[in-house]
Amino acid sequence: MSKSVQKVEARELRLKGKSIKKIAKKLGVSVGSVSIWCRDIELSLDQKKILDINARNPYYGGRGVYLRNLKKRTDLKAKKLEKAGVKEIGKLGKRELFLTGAALYWAEGFKKDSQVGLASLDSKMIKFFIKWLKVCFGYKDQDLMFRLTVNISHKYRISEIEKHWSEELKIPLSQFQKPFYQNFIWKKVYDNPEDYFGVLRVKVRKSKDFLRKIYGFIDGLRLQAQV
Repeated sequence: MSKSVQKVEARELRLKGKSIKKIAKKLGVSVGSVSIWCRDIELSLDQKKILDINARNPYYGGRGVYLRNLKKRTDLKAKKLEKAGVKEIGKLGKRELFLTGAALYWAEGFKKDSQVGLASLDSKMIKFFIKWLKVCFGYKDQDLMFRLTVNISHKYRISEIEKHWSEELKIPLSQFQKPFYQNFIWKKVYDNPEDYFGVLRVKVRKSKDFLRKIYGFIDGLRLQAQV
């Protein structure tokens, strides 16, 4: 394409409100050339407004392609690292499960209480805790008590929330105690309130002596911090 033809096309694109950079890229010429060819063209206020909006939009034009490709590469890398992490953990033996559960209790378990217990909104953490109790110490479902803590604004969903936890843990609803309601209304409005299922407390019946033993587990872990 000759320079004269490029100049005509550049001016036509500029009159349509296209940016100097976009025109230069489309025609395969320098930004300086397009700027000289189109310097006498005055854009309308609406055209200038659109260019200003596009200039502020990080996903406009080539930037959008770059950022989408960058996100794709970042997500792919993250997934690979996660898979590598899962593979590295592998399957826990009973000893490994015991130590991991003790560390979990050190971090999250009830300590200022007369019963062994843990609370979480993460169902996987609750499942791990229950598995720890069953595999390492022989506890049964009937040895456990469950109680939900739910914000008062979700009281109307309590049956749905209890059913969710019951199905998730495969525990009958009869083992759930009367729920506790946080008596304040959240100011923040969440995008997906139906995904809120409160916090579940799991306690072990008649476990005062077991709790004292867990204190010993924690002391044993603390000793490992000595260098």
